[in-house]
Amino acid sequence: MSADSANRASTRLKSLGLGFLSLVIGGLATGHSWSTVPEAGRKGYVIAITHGPKDPDRVMLALTTATRLPKCDNHVWFAIDGGQVCKKGEAEKVTSPLFTKQENAAKLIEALRAKGVAVHI
Repeated sequence: MSADSANRASTRLKSLGLGFLSLVIGGLATGHSWSTVPEAGRKGYVIAITHGPKDPDRVMLALTTATRLPKCDNHVWFAIDGGQVCKKGEAEKVTSPLFTKQENAAKLIEALRAKGVAVHI
């Protein structure tokens, strides 16, 4: 695979990921609840953060979305590259020009914990 076709494939994957996130955010804005477990009687959302410090826009988008979830049994999971954000001192370095009001990932994680959201690695 040439470098040019690899770049195009990467761009398409990023577009698909952003499109999916916009669907999720749109669903949250309209009040849809997709992650309910009726047989267990629990309701909540799971946000999986698989991108790390090299892609701060996606990390900050996921954390910002998680802070705006309705009060339920919500969980945030850091996996794959997302686990790097949880290293001591790393979350403070994760900032995005798209999310200046939120400052950094550490502030958002702190806000999630204050709301009672379970944070997992």
